[in-house]
Amino acid sequence: MTHIFFDLDGTLVDSFPGIDFSARAALASVFPERLVPDFRPFIGPPVREVFRRALGDDDTEVLDRLEQAFRRSYDVEGWSRTLSYPGVGDVLAALSDLGLVCHVLTNKPKRPTHEILRHLSLDHYFGEVISPDSRIPGYTSKTEAALDARRRFGLSGPETLLVGDSTDDGAAAEACGFRFAATCFGYGNAYRDSRAIVHFRLERFADLLSIVGLPPPPSQ
Repeated sequence: MTHIFFDLDGTLVDSFPGIDFSARAALASVFPERLVPDFRPFIGPPVREVFRRALGDDDTEVLDRLEQAFRRSYDVEGWSRTLSYPGVGDVLAALSDLGLVCHVLTNKPKRPTHEILRHLSLDHYFGEVISPDSRIPGYTSKTEAALDARRRFGLSGPETLLVGDSTDDGAAAEACGFRFAATCFGYGNAYRDSRAIVHFRLERFADLLSIVGLPPPPSQ
């Protein structure tokens, strides 16, 4: 194994506190009379899709206004409420010491992604951070971004692992021929979805060490 691609939300970080804060702020700003839903079951896809699913509303104008209001809140304040999952920094350090090249592959726009990684002191562990707007024109899906990364880095399936929590992570791994490690602690349910080809299941982030042949941390 030479390369590992990590999803961000639900894999490296618990972003729900910030997303929930800004989604509620957006809804209060645009539609103060609407009942606030539980956003947690819908976290994972781009925020526009989160609103569409949580509110059951396909109106383009409504979604435009909500997405814009969300960005105004999240890009200034919401992102800073993101938390790192336990042990992430130690595991990434161990992977780096082993010579593995790590990347981030996320649906989150690049500005808040970089802000979060810097805020949590995780940014220096990654060779490349790939977001939908990392190039012009932007990537239309995580699969498209992963296929482009595979081409640019000259990767093959057995040498590459993709770690994520959602079915779109699993689909990206399958399309590229990568092995897929599904987190059981994230927001998605790829680890139990029959549509996803899951090679490894991570009950905790530190379980990743055994996949690459390293012992667990002493505290585990």
